[in-house]
Amino acid sequence: MNRKLMGSFLMVVSLLLMVGCSSNSDASPEEKENADVFNETDKIVQEFYQAGFELNIPKVYSMLSPEGQDKLENETYVTGIVKDDGSKLHAQDMIQEEDYQNYKDKYSDQFKDFDELNEGYEIRRYDSVYNEDSKEVIYYVKPWRGSKFEDGDSNFISIKQNEDGEWEIQEFIDSIPEAVNDKDSGTVIHPYKETEE
Repeated sequence: MNRKLMGSFLMVVSLLLMVGCSSNSDASPEEKENADVFNETDKIVQEFYQAGFELNIPKVYSMLSPEGQDKLENETYVTGIVKDDGSKLHAQDMIQEEDYQNYKDKYSDQFKDFDELNEGYEIRRYDSVYNEDSKEVIYYVKPWRGSKFEDGDSNFISIKQNEDGEWEIQEFIDSIPEAVNDKDSGTVIHPYKETEE
């Protein structure tokens, strides 16, 4: 009796595994296309997030759309770096590679290294925002400037495909975009993992 029960159990498990594995190959062409889009944008956003966290402003600037570059040039974006005279360093001051290197050398103790986060960060993608018309994907990242997940601030990153088919960062903002209904929804592409220090 036990053998029959065990055999039936194994058959059911095998069937479930077959159904589960075959469901991925049954994805619609749209789902497959979206998966390709998300694979590409996930990598770009990861790179942008790292550059932003490390205040590598020349790299951030190079990844922005022309509109995003204009905003970075003309709006005050405080970096959190405090100069010798007590004033705050602005991102506009570090757009040029030479200026960035000079500030990084002078205030090296105030610049952060993304690798020091280990796994202590989160990246979340809002899949429902993307469609063929908008060609936009929105992400949530935390921490943005702070090194501690619990104490760090967060940011939303909007990436959009331009007319040439290239993906550019439209903007990065600390408030929830209108297209995102719930900050805690979406697909977590890098879950926060508590790390020992």
